[in-house]
Formats: sequence, C-alpha cells, structure tokens
Amino acid sequence: MSDVRSCPNCGAKAKYKVKGNIESFEALQDDELLKKVGQLKRVMQKFKEKAEALEKELTKLKSKL
Repeated sequence: MSDVRSCPNCGAKAKYKVKGNIESFEALQDDELLKKVGQLKRVMQKFKEKAEALEKELTKLKSKL
C-alpha cells in the first residue's frame, strides 16, 4: 500500500514519494481514494478478527486459572 499523506501546499490527500532528497506529492483521484478506503476496511476487518480470537483465547486461559 502506498504512503498517503496530506499535501503541505493544498491540504488534499496525496501519494507521498521520496526519490533521493526530493519529496513529491501526487493528487489522488476519487476512484483511487475509494480503492484505498476499501483496502483499509479489509485490513481493519482482519485486525478485528485477530483481536477477537485473541480475546477468546485469553478468556479461556483465565478461566483455567
């Protein structure tokens, strides 16, 4: 996943790249933003599922003590 930051000039969301010592910002289009949001939702869902599984395991371990 690419690095997305706010552009220091206009404040819009943009792809952030560094080549050598040169920083560049490339504006994101609406379809790109929707794709990024979809990626973030999938990652957050996986994290949520892992957290829930760990919580269940922790509850089982606590009940054994």
